[in-house]
Amino acid sequence: MAGTGCQTLTYYSQAAKGQAQVLLGQKRISGMVRDPEVPQKLKDQLKLVLELREFSRNELKMNPEGNYLKYRDLNRKYVLWVVYAAPPLSVKLKTWWYPIAGKFTSRGFFKKTDARNFADGLQKAGMDVYVGGAPAYSTLGWFDDPVLNTFVNYPETDLAELIFHELAHHHLFVNGDATFNESFATATARVGVQRWLRAKGKTEAESRYHAECKREKSFVGLVLKTRAALGKLYQTDLSIDAMRKRKASILQELKTQLLALHAKDPEYSGLARWAERPINNANLAAIAVYYRQVPVFERLLKNNDGNLEKYFAEVKSLSKLAKEERIRRMESLVREK
Repeated sequence: MAGTGCQTLTYYSQAAKGQAQVLLGQKRISGMVRDPEVPQKLKDQLKLVLELREFSRNELKMNPEGNYLKYRDLNRKYVLWVVYAAPPLSVKLKTWWYPIAGKFTSRGFFKKTDARNFADGLQKAGMDVYVGGAPAYSTLGWFDDPVLNTFVNYPETDLAELIFHELAHHHLFVNGDATFNESFATATARVGVQRWLRAKGKTEAESRYHAECKREKSFVGLVLKTRAALGKLYQTDLSIDAMRKRKASILQELKTQLLALHAKDPEYSGLARWAERPINNANLAAIAVYYRQVPVFERLLKNNDGNLEKYFAEVKSLSKLAKEERIRRMESLVREK
């Protein structure tokens, strides 16, 4: 127990230092866009962020408040490295408890070495582990989130999706339900991007985005189908050795299906690269967190004829339900014709 307590203190210590690093040295975007020393490309991207902020307020009905009014260059590729872990014969992610967010399915570190060391410890304990870099995160109103160098140079559509995703977290967050939160933010960001591109008259970009979302849906569908197959496998009476062999076979089938998608459509090149990486319970479950309940929120928006204020009101009502009741209600929404 003492060791666990020390690990917890160490974790929160690095989190506090990392957050302080993000807060220190921020510059006001309003001044940067007038500064002749700031590169024009960066100015243009920062101006785009300010436009996206106002669009989120006026058209998406999400108040950005003080978020994304300052800029911070961290001189690294990601702001966080996130660790996910799952037992070798379970599709459920390991959870950790946090004072603000409640029970959560990941552990974030501001240094890649810290994340890797933590992940190595979990692997040695027999867990399936996945470590991924995060370009942004939401402090859920505890601080005003800045624009970071880790994402400021994203292409317009990607930048819009990220900003709208994080502002969705700021708009509504349910303690202890990562899948609800991330799926809500994913679905809301998609709608935001589509409306942004339409408002700007960027027809070709909107068509490309629709195609990208369609490819993403195909990928996620295969991941969720694989995860469901693994979930059934882990409930069988097979021996552990037989279960592990069948697990390897199911994961190899996923890789084969992803490579087949790429063979038919070169635009799936990103998925082909993903298929070459190690795949396990942890990274499949991490993807499920972000996408498994997206169809529910899409259904809610459709039921409200695309009216975002009504949509947000229904999402808020769902968020107030006890978790088990909320899940039942969401499952019934997906079954609706």
